[in-house]
Amino acid sequence: MNDPVRMVRNAAAMLLIVVACPSALFGGAVLGCAASSLDVNCALSGVFIEPFLLAAAGFLAALLTRGWWGVFLMFAGVIVGMAALATIAGVIGRPVPIDPVQGFIAAVWFGFPVAVGYGIGRGVMRLLATRPN
Repeated sequence: MNDPVRMVRNAAAMLLIVVACPSALFGGAVLGCAASSLDVNCALSGVFIEPFLLAAAGFLAALLTRGWWGVFLMFAGVIVGMAALATIAGVIGRPVPIDPVQGFIAAVWFGFPVAVGYGIGRGVMRLLATRPN
């Protein structure tokens, strides 16, 4: 891991996922409520947009990093992103009281689409790598 380019790519992949978690929640709600006002009913439509945003972040991260280290960074990015989400919610005045069970459920809810996107991205990269020139 002494290669500086690889280190930058790994850092960029993790940062992408860290930023994607709060962006998917807040951005998903905004995209889901584009045609109406921000209320509880339209926020539920954001739930259907979030997985696609998270999967896209996982896919892009897969293009940047590889190997078991990349998988570790993906999961670490989700955990740090979830902490960032809770911090941002507290800073804007809407703190989210989370117990360990709810935290685990939220990590799975956000981590699964990222992992699926990452897996698809690694599969695409693998197929492109085996293609004859």
